Amino acid sequence: MPVPDVTPGNAELPADRQGDDVRFLTGRGRYLGDLTMPGLGHAVVLRSPVAHGRIVRLDAGAARAMPGVRDVIAGAEIRAAGLGAMPCLGEPAGFLPYRLQVPAKTVLAVDRVRHVGEAVAMVVADTVEQARDGAAAIALDIEPLGVAATPADAVAPGAPLLWPDIADNVALDWRAGDAEAVAAAFAGAAHVTRLRLVNNRVAMVPMEARGALGAYDSGSGRYALHAPTQGVHRIRRIAAGILGVPAEAVRVITDDVGGAFGLKGMGFPEHALVLLAAARTGRPVRWLAERTEGFVCDTAGRDHVTEVALALDEAGRMLALSVDSLANMGAYLSTMAPNIATKVFGRVMGGVYRIPALHLRVRCVLTNTPPVDAYRGAGVPEAIYAVERAVDVAAQETGVDPLDLRRRNMLAPADFPWRLPTGYAIDSGDFRGALDRALEVADWAGFDGRRRESAARGLRRGRGLAVYIHGTGGGTNELSRVTVRADGRITVATGVQSGGQGHAAMLAEIVAEALDVDAARIAVLQGDSDLLPQGGGTGGSGSLIVAGRAAAAAAGVLIETARALAADRLEVAAADVAYAAGRFRVAGTDLSLRLEEVAAGAPEESCSGEAGFAGDHRTFPNGVYVCEVEVDPDTGHVAIDRFTCVDDIGRILDPARADGQVHGAVAQGIGQALMEHERYDPVSGQPQTGSLLDYALPRAADLPSFALAKRPTPAPSNPQGFKGVGETGTAGAPPAVVAAVCDAIGVAHIDMPVTAEKVWRALNGG
Repeated sequence: MPVPDVTPGNAELPADRQGDDVRFLTGRGRYLGDLTMPGLGHAVVLRSPVAHGRIVRLDAGAARAMPGVRDVIAGAEIRAAGLGAMPCLGEPAGFLPYRLQVPAKTVLAVDRVRHVGEAVAMVVADTVEQARDGAAAIALDIEPLGVAATPADAVAPGAPLLWPDIADNVALDWRAGDAEAVAAAFAGAAHVTRLRLVNNRVAMVPMEARGALGAYDSGSGRYALHAPTQGVHRIRRIAAGILGVPAEAVRVITDDVGGAFGLKGMGFPEHALVLLAAARTGRPVRWLAERTEGFVCDTAGRDHVTEVALALDEAGRMLALSVDSLANMGAYLSTMAPNIATKVFGRVMGGVYRIPALHLRVRCVLTNTPPVDAYRGAGVPEAIYAVERAVDVAAQETGVDPLDLRRRNMLAPADFPWRLPTGYAIDSGDFRGALDRALEVADWAGFDGRRRESAARGLRRGRGLAVYIHGTGGGTNELSRVTVRADGRITVATGVQSGGQGHAAMLAEIVAEALDVDAARIAVLQGDSDLLPQGGGTGGSGSLIVAGRAAAAAAGVLIETARALAADRLEVAAADVAYAAGRFRVAGTDLSLRLEEVAAGAPEESCSGEAGFAGDHRTFPNGVYVCEVEVDPDTGHVAIDRFTCVDDIGRILDPARADGQVHGAVAQGIGQALMEHERYDPVSGQPQTGSLLDYALPRAADLPSFALAKRPTPAPSNPQGFKGVGETGTAGAPPAVVAAVCDAIGVAHIDMPVTAEKVWRALNGG
């Protein structure tokens, strides 16, 4: 059947700043679950119930005979279709030539399963219920094999190998920095702080679960994939590569996205499977993940075990930092996983401090768990946590006030650009100013009075502080097209994708400023790979910097294109035509044409400008977070009483949306610090937190009202002075919360998540 020509529900969003909010709050958003098509088939995926084993038998005969079942796809079918392996695009190139070993992961397990929840077969039926019945009728026998559920278990002597050709289960042993300089500094140091840290594994849990809907046009041989993504072009490239067809043969369409956090920027087996199923059945096929299913098939975040060492001289000056981390990759390498665990992890290693010598080692380890990939902050929160916890423990061990230790070592504007061992150069920030502002907003001086008041109620109050810096990223393969039409409408086509951030309003405002027109005239087009030949997608807090600059540049090209057309119409030289406020005027005359009048005389009654991203896409948002907690010594319960955020995010287009981004990221950072943790049985590899009954997420009652302030410095890397904002809270919140709890209960360190049980045991000698 022909591929339905369905326009994304978010293809033209109103430019006013409340446009997205009004649609969503009034129930007019359109998500994948809202989409329907004639003859729609429903898919259910049969998943492995064991963490590691050989597939001895898979018999789908009974399933194929079930009522309503249209197709069953298993290993034999993907072999027959010649489907390629899942790609890993995240090789950390640009440093030493370390060998990355990428296991050949097929979209369905063929001979062996390697984690609970790995896809084994897909059943397509007329209804979801019939598909479930069909999946239950498949006879599946798996011979269990040994399990390595944690990175430490996976690298232990005699550990079972997940992939025969990857020794010690280490896919990559990556290093950066100067090991000799660090060793020399440690040898001459007055004090060395050593600390082992767990950066706990967390689930992403967006409000909208993952899903995919595939359609196929046998006449043209073209596929259409509807899926919530963070950018359609990367998903198109991955799906086309697995199918073995040109990228142009796949159209990816994204409607509204109900949260992403990194999860929806990655390629997944289901993207290719629904397209194969659509081609085999001749009907569109949709798969929607259930919430519990997501816990065993979605990528997770974080999951590092890190040994950090910080060397100081007699005056408390930092001499060297050594970081050695085991990073869990899961059973295979997800789309960007090795890059996140290494290059991005090292992007701002050292934080805001003047540390002359640094060395990083990261081993990317394969385990019998679902894959790990980018999660809001994507490597940077892990790095900042290691640095800030080391600073706090060093202060405690040396008897130096934590504020004084930070001030002594903070980078000053005169130090910029400060080059890090991974090659990035911090270019801006007023770290001391942000620290002073945070102490003021948090009423640092009034803490002793609040502590006495808490003690009078039988509670222990503690405070913690963390200084973060983030090196924003984002795909630079970005393209934008700005078009003006004869009716006055202006559209902006972009390759980034909003997942609730309000991209439409921001891009409309940027283009309105470039064109000197009212933003209400501008509609933003996103979520369709047919709109543009390329796009970098949303990620790394880089959309405003990358897509915004591309859109502004495209608006500039549009002006010059229209200027030439206007000059021809007005019969003057282009140099004599000036542009302002949406109108071209001939100097010294009353001759003029509006933009839309120029478009009316152009072919197809429109004219466009197109531009890609050019320039430096790195920015360095930074800030200081202060947390105060109250701990109940009888139960170990931790309550956050006050939380202060002072952020430097450069120039701000929309303060309310910027604050909303900080709120959301801080909430997720607090969730990781206090309660979130994906756990697996160390012997069987079975998930112990496989639903929201077992996996704790922060609720409104767990969070205080945040005190937010800004201490902006402009980013020199872009003319607008923008810095990213979406991930700041996940970097700054966890170390601030942990420091506050440690202060309250009088310990040097406690690992995340800081649950009531852990706190109670720490208070009672456990």
